[in-house]
Amino acid sequence: MSDQPNARELKKQRTRQRILDAAITVFAEAGFEAASMGSIATRAGVKKALVQYHFETKLNLWQEAVDALWLQLEVLDNRLPTLPEAPNAEQERGYIREVFRQLIRFAKDHPAWVGVMFREAATPGPRLDWLVERHLRRNFNDGIKLISMAQEHGLLPPGSPLHIIHIISGALTYPLLVAPLTQRVTGVDMTSDEELDITVDMLMGMLSPKS
Repeated sequence: MSDQPNARELKKQRTRQRILDAAITVFAEAGFEAASMGSIATRAGVKKALVQYHFETKLNLWQEAVDALWLQLEVLDNRLPTLPEAPNAEQERGYIREVFRQLIRFAKDHPAWVGVMFREAATPGPRLDWLVERHLRRNFNDGIKLISMAQEHGLLPPGSPLHIIHIISGALTYPLLVAPLTQRVTGVDMTSDEELDITVDMLMGMLSPKS
């Protein structure tokens, strides 16, 4: 007996995935409270009853959408460089630059992840508690470890890793969040590869330990 799904099951899976993709977009753009099962159904091009059939409640749908978003971090994990053993100064500088470069490109390529994360991180309550325990505590601790390791190698200045990670996160995401405004006012597209590299290089210069 074949384990391959039949045509009906494949259609069901595709519909479910379409709803999930639509939910990710709606939650990122509108936030949990403003989003509705109806608006998600409209974005997915299905009836509201189908959304309820597959996910039952908006909270269930939000949680599955968040889990799907966090799977995207595997892309970033696979792109992050490793620091060679006994690296020279040029390799150390190249390492931290590439880390920043991959972080800002991930933020650019995954705007829904950034949108959901920032919305929920600023909204105390049960959803944030769930998100912290399921995803963010581990991500946050990994970030602190990365900052501390970079400080040990002299790649970042001494000081509170907690404050440094907030400075870096802000510098690598804020230009993308306000990119439409910047382009409207100045004509500069802060999401272009050239501007992303300028942002990374300026951040490195500002954070380089002073001798």
